[in-house]
Amino acid sequence: MGQIFDALKEILGTILVFFHDLFSFLDLGGAAGMAIIGLTILINLLVFPLTLKQTRATRAFQEIQPKVRKLQAEFKDDPQELQKRLMEVQREAGATPGGCLLPMLVQMPIWFALFQLLRAPLDYIDNDSGFAEAIQSGATFLGMHLPVAPSGAMEAGVMAALPYLIIIAVMVATQYVQQWHATYGQVKPNQQGAAAQQAITKILPLFIGFISWNLPAGLIIYWSTANLFRLGQQALIFKIDGRPSTPQEEEEVEKTPKTTGEKKQQQGAANRRRRRRRS
Repeated sequence: MGQIFDALKEILGTILVFFHDLFSFLDLGGAAGMAIIGLTILINLLVFPLTLKQTRATRAFQEIQPKVRKLQAEFKDDPQELQKRLMEVQREAGATPGGCLLPMLVQMPIWFALFQLLRAPLDYIDNDSGFAEAIQSGATFLGMHLPVAPSGAMEAGVMAALPYLIIIAVMVATQYVQQWHATYGQVKPNQQGAAAQQAITKILPLFIGFISWNLPAGLIIYWSTANLFRLGQQALIFKIDGRPSTPQEEEEVEKTPKTTGEKKQQQGAANRRRRRRRS
C-alpha cells in the first residue's frame, strides 16, 4: 500500500512539474501556484463523470423519500419486508445516499499525497525542475510560500500571515456559497434528521477552516480552487437536470393534481345541476 501511495505522489509531482513548465513565463512562485491550480482543475475534470452520476443518484434518493415514509408506516411491524420494499424502490429509482461523497473519497488520497509532497518535494520531484526550485527557494504565490502553514506564517507576525488567513477565509466562504447554491429556493425540510444534516453542513466548513491552520498553503489553494470548480460543476448539473426539490415539495406536487382534479369534478357536477334546473 505504501508503494502505491508513493507512486501517487510521484504522479502528482510529474503533473506539477508539467504545469509549472507550462506557466514558466511567470516567476517561480507564480508558476508553482498556477501548477497547483492546474492540477486541481485536471483532477476535478477527471472525476466529473463520477460526480454527475453520484449527484443524480442522490437526487433520486431524495425524491423517493415520500415513498420511503409510506413504506415505513405500512411495514413498521415487518422489518424484513420493509427492507425488501425499500431496496426495490431504491433500485428502480437508481437512488443511493451520499451525494458527492464518493468523488470526495476518491480525492482524499490525493489530498494526503499532496500534503506530503509539499512537505518533502525533493523526495518525489526532479530536483532540477522549476517546481522543486520554487519550493526550495522560498518563492511565493500571492504572498504565500506553498509548503508553509498559516500557523507557521503567524510566527513572523500578523501581516506576514495575512495572505494565509485570507486563503482560509476564501476556502470557508466558497464552501458556504456552494452549499447555499445547492439549496437555494428549496423548501426547508422540517424532519429532525434533515435539520441535523443542515447543522452539520453549517459546521463542517468552519471545522475544515480550523484544521487548515496547520495545513500547507499549497493544499489550501488546492481545496479553495476545488470548491470554486465544484460550484461551477454544480451549476452545470442544475442546468442539465434542473434544480432538485425537497421531499416536502414532492409531496405538495403529488397532492396538487389530486386537489385540482377534485375541484374540477365538483365544478362539473355543479354545472350539470344548473343545466338540469334550467331544463
